[in-house]
Amino acid sequence: MTSGKQVRLEAVIREMTRPLNGQYPRPWMTKSTDPASSEVFTVGMNQRNGFPAKEVGSHEHYINALFNRGPESCRQLYDRRTDKPSPTRRNTDDLVARLGRHGVTNVLETNVICYSTPMSADLRQHVHVGGKERGRELFAALLQIIAPKVMIAHGSGTATELARLLGHPIPPPPQSPGEPVEVAVGDATVIVIPSLAPPGYNRWSRWAPEHLDHVCRHVAALLARTRA
Repeated sequence: MTSGKQVRLEAVIREMTRPLNGQYPRPWMTKSTDPASSEVFTVGMNQRNGFPAKEVGSHEHYINALFNRGPESCRQLYDRRTDKPSPTRRNTDDLVARLGRHGVTNVLETNVICYSTPMSADLRQHVHVGGKERGRELFAALLQIIAPKVMIAHGSGTATELARLLGHPIPPPPQSPGEPVEVAVGDATVIVIPSLAPPGYNRWSRWAPEHLDHVCRHVAALLARTRA
């Protein structure tokens, strides 16, 4: 049975993912058929690999893929559009897998700017006019409708952009292993980790597995407390 929240989410996503500058804005990656129920967001700055409207297919096909109801799943669409997962995608896959091993499976992988460019700096180019604004609006809509209990923000740029959007200070990522860096924002907990994208990821890759496992255990504990 489809929830009212899911119906509302799909209505907003249908409107906000209409083609812009030749691409479908990308609100998320998820395995779920019910993104509206997601308890945890992983949040980056903005994604590298775009979904050109001419290559993806109709908008209806795109919406069906986003909600994993066939004939193509969200991940199958990504894999079709890319020769192989990007390093950031592989690192995000690893984080989501670690969350799953700690019992956290209701995860939405998104970005604080849900619009694709090869590099974040490219958002300033004329060819992407309006993309940054649409991407911000999309992410704000996800926050407002889904209201995740935990957000894992990766990268200092993400933390800065998220602070601007939320109107609340967000601490920078940690520089060494230790307790998760977190802050409460309303009813949500924001946990900040270093970048999952190279070259930033390369600077902490040696201690990343240990730290990410610590973060995932902490997320599981936070969710358990909200359900108690």
